[in-house]
Amino acid sequence: MSNPKIADKLDLDLLENAYMNINDTVPPPSARPKIVTTQQAPATNPQLEIIAEGMKRAEQLFASKNSEYGDSGDILGNFRRLAEQQGVPMSTAWMFLAGKHIDSIQQYVIDTRNNTSRHRSQPFSERIDDLVVYSLLLLVIAAEEGA
Repeated sequence: MSNPKIADKLDLDLLENAYMNINDTVPPPSARPKIVTTQQAPATNPQLEIIAEGMKRAEQLFASKNSEYGDSGDILGNFRRLAEQQGVPMSTAWMFLAGKHIDSIQQYVIDTRNNTSRHRSQPFSERIDDLVVYSLLLLVIAAEEGA
């Protein structure tokens, strides 16, 4: 699979199409889930508004961090470099890098269950946003690794 050139803004339609192309069979457009954007989220459903805002934040986060970690033609540049340095597959490098966000989320869940509060270096929502972006990048990695 060739890497499409990534613009400054994440193209959700492109991601949806890339995801659908990972599978051998692509469902017809009527069977595909619809991506909710801020403009489409009804004001009467706060849950959909939270999801739409989360997608918008993830899109912005991807654009800002991709320029920091990737390179112009390879959004997986940092994963590829780490994988080569450590002699592991990119999915393992992904686990190294995503692990800090997963660990932080896990600690939040444990703290919530135990009714414990602690100072956090960044808002919890930012950890979730990071993991959303990492999850989308794992889709690309899995496609490259032949999953």
